[in-house]
Amino acid sequence: MKPKIKVIYTGGTIGMIKSEAGFYVPSSIDYLLSFVPSLEKIGIELTFDSFEKPLDSAFIGPKEWLQIAGVIVADLDEFDGFVVLHGTDTLAYTASALSFLLKGVNKPIILTGSQIPICEKGSDGVSNFTNALKVSRDNVVKEVAVWFHKNLFSGACVTKTDSKSIDAFASPNHSVLATLSNEIEYAETLKKSVKSSSFFKKIEDSVFYLSISPGFNSSAMHAFFTEPSTRGIVFSVFGSGTLPIKVNDPLYRKLIAMKSPIVVISECLKGGVEIGKYEAGTALSELNVVSGEKMTKEAAITKLMIAMANFNSETEIRKYLTENQVGEL
Repeated sequence: MKPKIKVIYTGGTIGMIKSEAGFYVPSSIDYLLSFVPSLEKIGIELTFDSFEKPLDSAFIGPKEWLQIAGVIVADLDEFDGFVVLHGTDTLAYTASALSFLLKGVNKPIILTGSQIPICEKGSDGVSNFTNALKVSRDNVVKEVAVWFHKNLFSGACVTKTDSKSIDAFASPNHSVLATLSNEIEYAETLKKSVKSSSFFKKIEDSVFYLSISPGFNSSAMHAFFTEPSTRGIVFSVFGSGTLPIKVNDPLYRKLIAMKSPIVVISECLKGGVEIGKYEAGTALSELNVVSGEKMTKEAAITKLMIAMANFNSETEIRKYLTENQVGEL
């Protein structure tokens, strides 16, 4: 029997057309499929699902992540794999969120999209879509992953690095899962046992992401954090863990008083953070932040959202954040 694969179309550049006003807007799944020849040659049985209103990925967030995860969980026993067609701008966020929401899913959940609409000359849409289907068919990678250009990335380790090139994604601190030469070649490290699954159904969206810069105005941030709506913070700091905040700053005292979980990552694509190495990072040590180690910003943000929504105590939240859940650290 042919493997049964479900395609979930959310929108994005891959299925876009130009409107009369000259803007790219999402079209339907049927329109997209009219540009994809010979799907039957892949050797799979396909089923298609689509957002009622396909979206530019700028409008995809926690609500849609739960929607996608819900479709997958509901159909998990019926299908051998899934392909999610998604816009590239927030694809890495969705991939990270799904990785944590569907930990131990034990089936291929492959996200992809394109930099050029599938209806246009030179589009990367057909190749990305068909290769994602092949990865899902092969059933070697049994986790959430991203196929783009010639590589397969772990879903919680990928980030968008180029706004124009068709080679738009990378996992700077983690190895790729597969590469395309004449055929798709899978990494030997994939031959490992799969841990038991644990699916989540809640996300806390009151997480604030702050990228530190020279001349950072801590007074302005202090005023912002008086708002009670911020329940968790991801700090993107310099290098391996420095920032222009001292322990006598009003912002530092405010952060101490808030008692909100703080995850710290490096603004650098490679290397990660090392809390406590420099005097300029003393405030981070005193705040008892969680080191994001080598996590991408997408993984840090979504992991914190899911931890805060699904665990009650500070101890449980911190334990989840500090442990390697899906290979993100």
